[in-house]
Amino acid sequence: MPRSVNLFTAVPFLRETAVDLKGALMRKIFSKRGCTGCFVLVVIAGAIVWFTLFRTEAPDTRFNGAYLLDDGRLVMITPREGKVLRYRMMDGQSSALSPVDDTSYESGPGWQESEPVDLMLEFVQPTKDRPFTEFRWQPTDGPAQTGRRIDLPEIYETIPAGELELRSKLVLPRGEPPFPAVVLVHGSGAESAVDTYYMPYLFAAHGIAVLTYDKRGTGGSTGKYNQNFHLLSDDTVAAVEWLRTRPEIDPDYIHLAGYSQGGWIAPLAASKTDAVHSVLINYGPMVPITEEDRWGYRYVLQQKGFGDDALAKADRINDVLGAIVDHGEDRWDELGALLDEAEGADWFEAIAESDSMLGYAAGTRMPLWMARLAYNWMTRGDEVFVDRLYDPYPVVAELDTPSLWIFGGEDSSMPSADSIDKLEVLRQQGRPIEVEIFPEAEHGILLFEGDDPFDRRYLGYAPGYLDLQVRWLRVQSGLES
Repeated sequence: MPRSVNLFTAVPFLRETAVDLKGALMRKIFSKRGCTGCFVLVVIAGAIVWFTLFRTEAPDTRFNGAYLLDDGRLVMITPREGKVLRYRMMDGQSSALSPVDDTSYESGPGWQESEPVDLMLEFVQPTKDRPFTEFRWQPTDGPAQTGRRIDLPEIYETIPAGELELRSKLVLPRGEPPFPAVVLVHGSGAESAVDTYYMPYLFAAHGIAVLTYDKRGTGGSTGKYNQNFHLLSDDTVAAVEWLRTRPEIDPDYIHLAGYSQGGWIAPLAASKTDAVHSVLINYGPMVPITEEDRWGYRYVLQQKGFGDDALAKADRINDVLGAIVDHGEDRWDELGALLDEAEGADWFEAIAESDSMLGYAAGTRMPLWMARLAYNWMTRGDEVFVDRLYDPYPVVAELDTPSLWIFGGEDSSMPSADSIDKLEVLRQQGRPIEVEIFPEAEHGILLFEGDDPFDRRYLGYAPGYLDLQVRWLRVQSGLES
């Protein structure tokens, strides 16, 4: 599940690929505690990094699209990774589709389980020279149905963005142009949005054209992968300006839809152009990365019943980390002493593996000198990889563009309550801001089972979440009232 990142997830696979090296090495940073064979671990990790980044199986895009079942339900299918697919339905039901053979798949209950199998799906190709247009949908507890692909034209283009070229895909609805349109603004992942995002089919199936593009340094786009919101928002503006030139698009109704990290980027992009009609933010922040990062261990301490004393001790170490990372202060020795002092404490063990820089520190077995080398390597060069101190509040405070912010009440990655409080202040001041909350949902507006924040079983999207996105954009586009 895609999430927002901090400096020490600079190597993109740490959050966004199936290889969980966060648990094996890179979250294990910042400590004086020694590690027998650390050099061997680094070599092994480096080999896995290379294999993960450069030898991953290309996503299978043959079946991408929106399909209608015989009973009228909409099913969207895109790759999860490699040959594994994912289906999504408007009621929130979603699961991974594991291949049985080249055209047959099976899935189980929940977000990613393959057993017990409760659905068989087989794609049908009319002829070898034509794309797949149908599938047979066979649940174990109901009658078989046919799913037929909706004809949504797809236009692949290259968008100029300064010196970069962004690979893009424009998906059009059925009907007569010009159409309202939405530009998708990425989360933190390094996957190809063009190949893997489901939202183009969600919105196009409901009358709204969708432009998605591979962000710089990912997929088929040029440039270097980073999480510099200022640069990434410039790329979004370039995409908007390109979209305005398309004869299929109504230039008066161009929207942005930002997801996770896109919640930082989309409002910033909207502030740089008059061409954006509205902004839809999904589980995004209204705080700097430093506060988003701090929320990772705050949330875990709350969930595990620790009080203000434990939080104060955690904050003390985190402040030193911030002084090093955000202000370049040489406080490594102090950091090492604090980590040694905290080792063994219940609260310190509790936050290990939390979605935070301090969580990585709490779980580390990497010696401090090696952490310093990693830090120096990741911060080399003149280009800022990510601005952890960027505050979105002043930008949103000046934004006259209508916006809807959607939050999960149990988001372990983003501090929903803090963001909602800030948005409410601006709403009271007259800013055109709407807020919707799904109280029991995690990041991604996913429902889950399990009390342990480190061991949750995800079930699917909260009912009403996909409908809410569609309905709001249709209202903003003048397609319904």
